[in-house]
Amino acid sequence: MGILLKIILISVLVYYTIKTAFRLFLPFLGKKFEQELYKRANQQERVKKEGEVTLQYHSQPPKQNNKDLGEYVDFEEIDD
Repeated sequence: MGILLKIILISVLVYYTIKTAFRLFLPFLGKKFEQELYKRANQQERVKKEGEVTLQYHSQPPKQNNKDLGEYVDFEEIDD
């Protein structure tokens, strides 16, 4: 019975230790992550002057897949 009590007490102690550690370090990690996101966003979106034109070129136009268009059916009109 003593071993079971020790296991339960150690488990509770570990649980509260991890819970406290997350409460202390999670806000710090969140702020660090947020700063990194802002830094990346600012690098991607450069401030453009009003009226400035930018051109983006694509290496190859996308190919159209004609296989999925269906089957052609020839028909004739019948007069009654």
